[in-house]
Amino acid sequence: MIAQLLRSIPRYELSTEKFLLVVFIVATAPIIVLFAFESSQRRGQKLQPRGCRKLGLRAKSNIADEYNSEYGKAQEPGQDKNGVERWRVKSLWIYPIKSCRGVELNRGTVVSTGMQYDRQFCFALWKERPAQSSSVAAAAAAAAAATASEPNDNIDSKKGGKEKEMYWKFITQRDHPLLALVETEVWVPDPASPGYSLKAQDVQGGGVLVIKFPGKRYGIIGTLLDSLFGAPQESFRVPLDPTAEQIKARGFTRDNMTVWKDSPLSLKLNGVVPREFGQFLRLSETESLSLFRVDKEHYREVFKCAPRADDLGYQPITGFADSYPLHIQNLASVRDVGERVKSQVPNLSVLRFRPNIIVTGPEAYAEDSWKKLRIGQDVFHVSCRTTRCKLPNNDPDTGVKNKVEPDRTLRAYRCIDEGSPKHACLGMMMVASSQLSTVKVGDKLDVLETGDHFYL
Repeated sequence: MIAQLLRSIPRYELSTEKFLLVVFIVATAPIIVLFAFESSQRRGQKLQPRGCRKLGLRAKSNIADEYNSEYGKAQEPGQDKNGVERWRVKSLWIYPIKSCRGVELNRGTVVSTGMQYDRQFCFALWKERPAQSSSVAAAAAAAAAATASEPNDNIDSKKGGKEKEMYWKFITQRDHPLLALVETEVWVPDPASPGYSLKAQDVQGGGVLVIKFPGKRYGIIGTLLDSLFGAPQESFRVPLDPTAEQIKARGFTRDNMTVWKDSPLSLKLNGVVPREFGQFLRLSETESLSLFRVDKEHYREVFKCAPRADDLGYQPITGFADSYPLHIQNLASVRDVGERVKSQVPNLSVLRFRPNIIVTGPEAYAEDSWKKLRIGQDVFHVSCRTTRCKLPNNDPDTGVKNKVEPDRTLRAYRCIDEGSPKHACLGMMMVASSQLSTVKVGDKLDVLETGDHFYL
């Protein structure tokens, strides 16, 4: 009976070409469906903030050729045969979120805090405050009590019979190297952009900061999608400069957030960080992560080696940068370090050192003695050398740390500042002579004054 049934089924004689075509259609149909699904997901993530344009380059990076050996050679000041300044600004960068990927610019505005939009945001973890001397602990408690958003919000459960003091502490690639893979987009209001209106929420909020990070799929289909299209890109967004109404409507609050020895009152963007972001950073379920924005009423004043208000006309301030408003890096110096560590780090990028202004032309380490510069039409005070931690050991392209380099090599020959004899130095910290200026790629670099430095 079964044999009769099989004989009753119509049979088709297919040529080899038709047979292969059928196999191809059957095999690729699921992939086409998955591709359509993936494309729709990505389109949803790319919705442009209303009435805003994105800052950054549209063409390739200005440091795409940074490994060219020519940048390791000293050039005489002046113009080359094509009329291009030899000592010039090669690349400009802002880092909207501390320790995350930057945004490259062709032209940047310099304000009293440094490059506009630079390091105005920072991620922080809720941690137990380490043991301190009684005087330091008392001072910290007094400051927290005076500025915290709620009474006693820094007091947690008891530990060993004593109340455990908690605080928000900034995080960086030093301890969380995967921050190197977190991309940032800065969207600013522009009347020429689609949907622009003074009533649009994105416009009222001073623009939008978009944060993107690698996501993760699960299951067999997820694995197949990853193999075909790569890991998905998750994203979330926050207003660049939220209004008082937006702060209230979204439940943002203010709290102290510690950056090194400072604990400025900052805007805590409650509820914006998705759970998946903490998973991406490999945080435990018990660790509390939040995103903070600089409170414009509580910038950190910069003293130490910076010029004073009496001399400058204003007191330098900064957002969430480590110490000074601006960081300049001579590409020739990085190329020299790169030659010394190439067995361990074949391509040492200048981006490992996270500068705002990258210049080319001067010989390696000439910047060590710079005191005052003119870049384009504006003057900058060079405050001190940049002391280096182990953060440059982290590869900005992969988020993978080298265990020893370039830190070990730098410490072997770049501990040159008597004010910080145990720390290697590379690059210089700066303060602008005015509270509003402009710097552009291609701007001429003039050294106006040189002298000794002593790090404080």
